[in-house]
Amino acid sequence: MAPKNLEDVVGSIREGASGTGSKLEEAVHEVAGKIEEALDEARFEGRYLGRRVQEELGRRWKSVDKVGRENAFVMAAGALVIGVLVGYLVSRDRD
Repeated sequence: MAPKNLEDVVGSIREGASGTGSKLEEAVHEVAGKIEEALDEARFEGRYLGRRVQEELGRRWKSVDKVGRENAFVMAAGALVIGVLVGYLVSRDRD
């Protein structure tokens, strides 16, 4: 039933639009232009944000990597503790 109602609505909009002629056509072109500008701006902003996020992740990874290289023993001990903890949780009884 919903598609038939949708067809009725679209049909009534088209009938109303045919009576207005050039005013509606101008409004449609104006709205289409605004939508196109908004999409272009969103595309530009998306690229800009993507670059910023990539730079920030790279910077953070470098700092983590530097700390890991400077404190290799601590990182290895932390990995061992996490491994033992995960092994314990996996191997315990589930009753």
